[in-house]
Order: sequence, then structure tokens, then C-alpha cells
Amino acid sequence: KGMMKTLRRDNIAPKAVTAAAGDEEKAAVAHEADDLQDFYTLDTVDFGKLKEEVQTKVTEEDQLVMEAIQMVQGHKFDVARDVAEAVLMTNPSNAAALHVNASECESRQDWGEAARFFLVGMGHNNTDSGMEHGFHTNVDMLRTNRQRFVERAETSKWDGVLTFKPRPPKQRTENLEDKPPWWRLGEHFEEIVREGGYAADLIDSQADADSERLEVRRVIFENVDFLNNLYGYYRADMNEDWSHDRKIPGQEMHNGREVLDDDEEHLLLEGMWRILKECKIVCGDVKSKLPIAVFNRVHVQGKRRIAKLTAKAPDYNVLSHDPHYRALPVPYYDFIETLIRISYIRCSGSLSERFEDLITKFLKEHAMKRQAERFFLDFRSTAVQAVLHEPSSEGKLRKVFDYFVTTYKSSKLRTSVVGAQDLSMSLNHVLVMQEKMDMFDPSFNVKRCAEMFAKIVVDSDLLPQEHPNNANSEMIFNEYLDFLMRTARAKNSSKDTTADVVKKFISEEIIPKAARLLPGKL
Repeated sequence: KGMMKTLRRDNIAPKAVTAAAGDEEKAAVAHEADDLQDFYTLDTVDFGKLKEEVQTKVTEEDQLVMEAIQMVQGHKFDVARDVAEAVLMTNPSNAAALHVNASECESRQDWGEAARFFLVGMGHNNTDSGMEHGFHTNVDMLRTNRQRFVERAETSKWDGVLTFKPRPPKQRTENLEDKPPWWRLGEHFEEIVREGGYAADLIDSQADADSERLEVRRVIFENVDFLNNLYGYYRADMNEDWSHDRKIPGQEMHNGREVLDDDEEHLLLEGMWRILKECKIVCGDVKSKLPIAVFNRVHVQGKRRIAKLTAKAPDYNVLSHDPHYRALPVPYYDFIETLIRISYIRCSGSLSERFEDLITKFLKEHAMKRQAERFFLDFRSTAVQAVLHEPSSEGKLRKVFDYFVTTYKSSKLRTSVVGAQDLSMSLNHVLVMQEKMDMFDPSFNVKRCAEMFAKIVVDSDLLPQEHPNNANSEMIFNEYLDFLMRTARAKNSSKDTTADVVKKFISEEIIPKAARLLPGKL
């Protein structure tokens, strides 16, 4: 506009023409003056339209870059970088925006970050000597000002923004030497405790299954020698004081890695009963009742046991067998799973705490100690066992047992039974049996019968009469034989051996009196 005003002010007008000139000369001069006026004033040019055309050629990105450059010149580096970052979000190769970011870093003396921006700019435009110069300058400043043996500098506020940062350091792979020694047990133990293992239903029910799995491994690892000795002691049917760390003669040590031998001598279920009773795991009171029958069901339904038996005999059905059979074999690793499951119903806390409490407070506290009780010693003697398990007598006694269990007037079906052969006798059954067979006399009355029953099944919450409270008590067939032996000795005070007393009691009283109630069955 200033230029146009100057042109108008210096415009040449035709006023200098004299009157003495001729008409043609006047006309020529006037025509030339009009042409000059039209040329210099440019009245036909639309400058507003021309300005809009020029502005439309400047993109929004260029406008933002120019604003950022003006802010840098005004030392508003933070705001300038925000604008430049917005440009780089859409065009990461914009050299001017990279230069603005580098300038902001230089204002904070962050030479490393500034050098990275210049390096990125060099990658997008390798002909720009300014980028290369800025990169080398900042590298030199970084070498000059580097700090040694100090803590890493604080992170910048731009860490959460899209910036060009180095790749994070690769995480170091876990070293097996850093793992605890019980991180992985032998394969046979792992079959029980690993994910999807035989005890996974218990471990996965915990709040932190992975932590519990590792803790159960720890408990097994720390007590593996004791568990081996415990298994060997009762497998050999020993009865003497024995140190927990003293190896049992002939006992194979199971570490989870050995090759399993099908011919190995196993613990029998009656040996498991000794562990449960001697270690006070069996209990019965007003709060809970955990007789031998409950733990038998836990064992026979063990997942490892069923899996191994099914692998050998595909048609195996746990419901078709007696879960209380005294000679049922208990392999070592089935024994470990059974202990874990017993701890779950006997103790409290997390699974690992229950398992550890079972070992420390029950097994280590009471196991492998000499038992001196008279009836215990009599019942386990070879002579008494021969009388009780004589095939003919044992078969008849089993029929008597089954008869009074199945024909009792108020027998209620137990929901926890494992098949039709899962039979157990309550105190009510015993009282009815003794009464019908006319077994009570002054030396053996109802009260003494109830006390004897309670001592055998370890149940303190019983009444010496037929009562619904007695219906939850359970006595298995092997305990019934123990009951008969104690009854025979209570009714006979002679000096005869216990074996002779029991033989006479069975042949002269039990079977003849039962035959009158079971005609044709004995």
C-alpha cells in the first residue's frame, strides 16, 4: 500500500503542456499522460483477493510451525514444544518441529534428548547440514557435562508423551539358581501338586493358588525324610520308640524321582488306621465327628489312586469295592495325597498351613511311639488275629455285622457312602444287637458297652441308650472285631489267653445266638 501511495504521489500529470503547442502535439501529450496514469495507479488490481490466494497456500501445519518458531524466539520453550509435538503427531518427519523440540531440550541443558531429536532429523533429511551440526554440538556438550557415579537423573514431564526414547532394557531371564530348592520336586510329587495335578482341586480353591502350590511343595521338601520313615514304620507294623530321623531298615527312600516298583511292599489300610488313631487325627465330639470310616472314604476316592487303578483295569469302579477292607494297599504317593486331603478336613487355615500343621502337630508329635495299652497289644497279637480272621468265623461275623446294620428300624441312608459295601455300625446298632442277642449281664451292662464303643471309635459325644444323637457314630467291621474281643474279655475273667477267650466267645455265644436271628444264613 505504501508503494502504491508513492506511485500516486509521484504521478505525472499533463499540466505542463503550454498553450503555444499545436493541437496535435496537445493531443499526443494528453494521450500519453492518460496512459501513464492508468499504469501507475493500477486501479484494476484486487489486492484483497490476491492476499487471500497467498494465504491459502500456507497449510495449517506450516502455520503451527511458524507459531512455534515465534514462541522459541520469545523464549516460551514449553509452549513451543507442545505445539511442535502436535505437529509431530501428524508428521514425524517435520524438520522444523524437530528443531523446536531440540531447542526446548537445549534450554533445559538436556543435551542427550536434544541430540536425539537432531539425529532423528538427520534420518529424515540427510542433506540438512544444520541438523548434523546440532547433533554434534549436543554430543560435545553431553561429553563435557556428563555426570559420573551419581544417581540417574529425574524423569522429565515428557516421559508420558510421544517422544523418541531408547528402547527399554531387556528383562533378565530368571536364573534357576535363584529359585528355592523346592521350586520343582520329583515327577511323582509333581503329579500331585502341579497345575492340573491330583490335588489341584484343593490347591486351586485357595486365594493365591500359585503361592499355595509352592508352599505345599516346601512342606513336602522339608519333611520328605520324616514322611518316608513314617510310612516305613507303620508298613512294618513296628511298635517301639523310634527317632524321626532314623531310617527304617529295608525302607526304600522315596524322593519323587525313583523308578516305581510294582513289587514294592506297600503300607496296608490297617496301618493307616494306626497312624490316624495313634496321632489323634480321629476324633469325635459335639462339634465334629471324624471316625476311621470318613478317612477310609477320603483315601479310596483319591484321584491318583483311581487314575492308577483305572490305567491297569479300565473297568475298575470304586463303588464296587469295600472302602474299609483292612488289607487294602496304600502306595506311598497315594499316601501323600491322602495326607494332604486329610489335613484339609482336619485342620484350619490355608491348605499349606493345614498340611504343615498335620505333620508338625499330629504326626511328629505322636507317631512312632511304643503303645503299651493292654487291649491294643492283645488285638494286634498273632494268635488273636488268627482267631478273628479265620475264614469261616470271619465270614459269619461279617454276616452278623451286615444284618444289624441293614435291618435297623431307624437306619438312615448316609449321603457320603462309597458304594453298597460301604457299611458302618452306629452305637444304636450295637445296643440293639446286644439286646436281641441277650448279651447284657451284670458284668457287661449298657453303660459299659457304650463306654467300650466310644473308646474304640474315639467319640466322646455318645449316650448309653438308643438316641438320635448316636446315629452319626460309625464303627467299621475291623473295629467291630476289636469290640468283640473286648466284650469277650469283659465277660470272662479267667486266666485263659485272650485268643482262647475270644475263640470260645465267638463259637459258643455270638454265632449260636445270631443263628436264631438269621435262620439259614449262618
